[in-house]
Amino acid sequence: MKPRLIAITLSTLTSLFFNYPAFAIPPHSKLSPSCCEKTTPDNTPSPDKLIYLISVSSQYDEDSIPEIKQIFSSSGYNIDTTYLHQNPTPLGYTDTDKARADTLIKALTDKKVKYLWFVRGGEGALNLYPYLYAKKAEIAKSTPKILIGFSDVTAIHYYVNNVIKWPSVHGVFASYNKEMHAIDPKREINMYSSINDTFSAISKGVTYNEILPMNAAAHAGATGIASGSNLTLIKSFFSTKYEEQYSGKILLLEDINEAPQQLDRALHQLSYKKNFHPKAIIFGQFYKDDLDEKSKQLYENIISDFSQKNKYPVYYYPKFGHGYTNSPFLLARKLEITCKEKYNSCSLKQSPLYQHLK
Repeated sequence: MKPRLIAITLSTLTSLFFNYPAFAIPPHSKLSPSCCEKTTPDNTPSPDKLIYLISVSSQYDEDSIPEIKQIFSSSGYNIDTTYLHQNPTPLGYTDTDKARADTLIKALTDKKVKYLWFVRGGEGALNLYPYLYAKKAEIAKSTPKILIGFSDVTAIHYYVNNVIKWPSVHGVFASYNKEMHAIDPKREINMYSSINDTFSAISKGVTYNEILPMNAAAHAGATGIASGSNLTLIKSFFSTKYEEQYSGKILLLEDINEAPQQLDRALHQLSYKKNFHPKAIIFGQFYKDDLDEKSKQLYENIISDFSQKNKYPVYYYPKFGHGYTNSPFLLARKLEITCKEKYNSCSLKQSPLYQHLK
């Protein structure tokens, strides 16, 4: 029998979110059918089962929204589109910088919101920083939100992780995942990764094997705070007033359609960067899935060359990013990597953000 989830009231969310205690019903206890209904006393959806959609980067496909509602409903979740709207600009953004920032700020300060799931990424999130910083005190006073997405959403993760001090989730978009691929086979991005993988990561944590150590330092393992994950977005903060420190952090780095020469140049930039001392770097996928094995190996070789030029641990795990598989990670949370001496392979684990009552 699968675990039954009991609603967590909004008043206890902050405590559960940051201390993530685990509670278990004794083995002899039996749950009645009515015990696990995900509604509040006034019959509105519980925050635990309500997903707020948002998209503040590039224009999204409005025809996909009914399908998104369908796939989340099939997993027992309701969808709210209060913060989902667009008025596309000539650059293809969902709206002007100010309008997009206003929408995001309203969502981040809405105490009813628990899950804020991005429909897609693209470009333009970096432009929102002046507006977000102007409202950081107001945002920090709100209840913590679980933001989910990747790619251009890296800029938003970077803000909530470092400035507001909320954890968040590198995970699939609401419009690109295993469930959406089943509806539309043309949606191949992240087609092997389910929305339920993200929920599992949040409530149970993650454990991944086959992490490849790329240099001698990597074999000793590493422990740090997960941060990332899009290389282009991370680089965009370099030498700006918004750049944060990297000491104590394990950087997750991936990107889409990076030519080998582009990746090589970017990694040389990392090597040349002043005061860049992460606890470790884990590289994800940079290539297209339809490349032949020889071409994919070239990317691994570039990462290997980079690893030999640096003293901090470097790992390779091409199972997160824009490919067919996008494993979720818990950002701004502790990440531990352990390696076996006899094998050229490591594993990583992260504890859950919080655990539902079971």
